[in-house]
Amino acid sequence: MHSLTQNDFPIVWSPLRAAAMAVLLLVQGCASLNKDECMVADWRLIGYQDGVAGKSSSVLGSYRKDCAEYAVVPDLDAYQAGRAEGLLVYCKADNGYRLGKSGRGYPAVCTSHLDADFRAAYDQGREIYLARSAVKQTHTMIHEYEQTLQQLEEDKTCKLSELVSDGLMSEERILILYEISEIEQQRADLEDEIVALEYELADRQEQLDRLTHDPVH
Repeated sequence: MHSLTQNDFPIVWSPLRAAAMAVLLLVQGCASLNKDECMVADWRLIGYQDGVAGKSSSVLGSYRKDCAEYAVVPDLDAYQAGRAEGLLVYCKADNGYRLGKSGRGYPAVCTSHLDADFRAAYDQGREIYLARSAVKQTHTMIHEYEQTLQQLEEDKTCKLSELVSDGLMSEERILILYEISEIEQQRADLEDEIVALEYELADRQEQLDRLTHDPVH
């Protein structure tokens, strides 16, 4: 007769307990165990925590190395069972969407039957992230060009002051006029660039608004 063990019972988490676990995972950070943790390790729970955090199964190698010093061998079956349950939480579409929208890299940890919806949601979120980044980048470029325009205007003012200075030779005056002409051309080119960027910004903002107007997740 089969005797029941801890592995026969799935881990059940209430929304409140799951939220508390998410905070715990943030605090834990790195994948390492000290002596006390190795000696009393609940490998199914550790696997679950790693699954909820979207960690690769390769972290088990770190645990094995940490605990070998204390003659403790991780329970592979319990860890994998717990991690599989944790991945059911992590690999939900809404989490994939949040990861993509935040600009995080794609975590290749979900099993094939979970990955399709997770990946689709991630790609949708990623599209919003890229669109928002494009808007931000265009804003930054316009701001930088406007600052350059201001600097060119100040340079032009200085050159005009030099132009009316007493004692200038004709060659010096010609050179200053040439430099003023160059500044004016640079300003004209920059103003054209700003106009083009403003049109581009409007298009990118429209795309972003379209993507975020009626989000699925």
